[in-house]
Amino acid sequence: MCGLAGAILGKKRRRRDELRVIGGIVTELLIMNETRGTDAAGVAVIRKDGSHKLLKRPGPASALAEDKLFHRVMELDNKVTTVLAHTRRKTRGSERNSLNNHPLRTGRVIGTHNGHLANADHLARTLRLPRFAEVDSEVLFRLVDRAGDKGQFLRLLSRCRGRIAAAFVCLDEPTTAFLLKGNMPLHAAHVPKLRAAFYASEVWMLEDALAGLSWSELPLDPLTL
Repeated sequence: MCGLAGAILGKKRRRRDELRVIGGIVTELLIMNETRGTDAAGVAVIRKDGSHKLLKRPGPASALAEDKLFHRVMELDNKVTTVLAHTRRKTRGSERNSLNNHPLRTGRVIGTHNGHLANADHLARTLRLPRFAEVDSEVLFRLVDRAGDKGQFLRLLSRCRGRIAAAFVCLDEPTTAFLLKGNMPLHAAHVPKLRAAFYASEVWMLEDALAGLSWSELPLDPLTL
């Protein structure tokens, strides 16, 4: 079990104080997801031109959030489109090897995954997918990278066996973020005042992090992208 959290900002412009609030909410969501995994934590900040900042380390999210480098990475501006955050409870692959920790970069894709692909090794062999890490999650994002479009990815996804919830961005389309709710929990909310959407593995996390703000839950049905 791992934890997913993040924010989708899109192309809209915001004041500096609004960006600080968004960064604070993501940080809160990341720390709350520590209940779902303390082996490693990480964050990726994606920008309109496809560039990104990626920080991930072994240890709990609360420790990562106290690091000065984390705060520099989370200094958001109006070129940021998406923030992906993750807490890991390891099942395969040592957290001491940061390549196993999330967010994962696979070619043109940066993503976070909660769940388990039981046939990851089989898919990697039969589809001849490159691999640099031990984690099965890498194979999921290799499939995204391999696919030419959403339809092709869904066809490849149908070959996966296991449990999946994921969030990812293709760096050649950096203003679009994808939330994949398979058979693992994932919840999202829209905050009109901030003109942004937030997501987390559990709804109570959104309720706590967004307390005092007007927001509405975005429907994420199982088995949808």
